[in-house]
Amino acid sequence: MKIGVLGLGNIAQKAYLPVYVQMQDQAEFYFATRNKEVQENLQKTYHLQHMKNNLDELLAEGIQACFIHSATASHYQLVKKCLENHVDVFVDKPLSENIAEVEELLALAKEQRQILMVGFNRRFAPMVEKLQRQEDKRLLFLQKNQVANTQNTTFEIFDVFLHLVDTAVYLLNDSVQNFSSNIYETKQNLLETALLKLETKQTTALLSMDTKSGASQESYQLTTRKGTYRLNNLTECILQEETQERVEAFGDWENTLVKRGFYPMVQAFLTSLETRKTDELRQENIYLSHKICTEMLRQSEKKKMS
Repeated sequence: MKIGVLGLGNIAQKAYLPVYVQMQDQAEFYFATRNKEVQENLQKTYHLQHMKNNLDELLAEGIQACFIHSATASHYQLVKKCLENHVDVFVDKPLSENIAEVEELLALAKEQRQILMVGFNRRFAPMVEKLQRQEDKRLLFLQKNQVANTQNTTFEIFDVFLHLVDTAVYLLNDSVQNFSSNIYETKQNLLETALLKLETKQTTALLSMDTKSGASQESYQLTTRKGTYRLNNLTECILQEETQERVEAFGDWENTLVKRGFYPMVQAFLTSLETRKTDELRQENIYLSHKICTEMLRQSEKKKMS
């Protein structure tokens, strides 16, 4: 298979490029970035054979699929162009900050019978899978904090808080019946904190983010009739059953990109290209995740005007 990789920024270099290098026996990768310095550095570091400048050059090589790691604002046009050229797509979340564009791209992929996968790595993190398998979920607490971030509210909600929203959507076993949210921001529309409450028939999920907490941290807690699970930074799970406590953690040599779900997520996409089956891509309700973030921003704007 010929597979394109478009966009080689910081996240792509840290979270994805090491995975692609390990998987070169499964496909022929063609990389593309306009940044000449990045091209030269990565070719020297990883001995990459195929380096292009843009999507048009990748399409000219006859790629069958494309990983898109460019800026969010470019996702809509790039994904659409790939799908219209019968190229399967893996794209970083969010698919778009515009819910109408999300709807259009999902519909286009279905119409074209192409694979479109949005990269929510937490759905593939082994410790999150452990939480997902639990029954009788009662209360779910998800928290992600930053040190001292100063980004506009829309960007923070779709770039960071969306991780929590999608993880909650993935972990909840039944449909969301009610939700409420609060967004606190500066007068310059810079996000301070975000809070979200989701309710299903049997479970209540509470999500929070503080952009200036003084520490970078992601923690989950799930209560069930069996016991309480606490997950720290996706890598350590603590199970409490009455007076007993059990800690589950990865071995010292386990790859970070496996722990955080990137390796199994990319592998699932590559497998789907061969089998044409999408059951293992874990894309259920990704539209809902985007829709909830859209509604949070809408509610926030409504409160400002009232």
